[in-house]
Amino acid sequence: MHTLIFQIVFKQWDKSQRSPDCQAVISQTPNVYPVASQPQFMLFELPCVLEQHALDFIDNLSDDTQTERVSGKQAGRVIKQAILSDGSAKLDRFIISKQDKHFQLSYEDEEGMVSDIGLLDNGWIQAQYQWRYRIEKNNEIFWQYEEVTLNAALIDEINFDVFLAQPPASTLKKEP
Repeated sequence: MHTLIFQIVFKQWDKSQRSPDCQAVISQTPNVYPVASQPQFMLFELPCVLEQHALDFIDNLSDDTQTERVSGKQAGRVIKQAILSDGSAKLDRFIISKQDKHFQLSYEDEEGMVSDIGLLDNGWIQAQYQWRYRIEKNNEIFWQYEEVTLNAALIDEINFDVFLAQPPASTLKKEP
């Protein structure tokens, strides 16, 4: 039986870490990991894995960067999940739809424009975007920057190294 696997990786940093040196360190950290979860729910009548990883970069990044990596359902931030009126599923800004026997992955930007990324039937897909959002803490406002990577696959049997064994068949990288 086929299984849908979605792995979301958050890289989070603050405004003080936007220098070229810091950004080089952030971009060099991995955005794929072995799948460590079993299917948790059904989607389109298939078992589905949804896995989250968050890397929070500690102040004063250097070549021997220190990051705090957290895995699990609450890693990073809560992922918005929804079933849309047309039967498609939405994870964060990514839309998964089933047409006949094919699974399409799309991306919806902040303005609501949807663009197709590719079919999950043709190998795994990696999609990525960056954004920033405001955090209020102790009556102060901070800007949190985030790179979100979705690794998505439709596989015949559980393979924990699905994202490590070969490069993605298709990629999307949205720049801010």
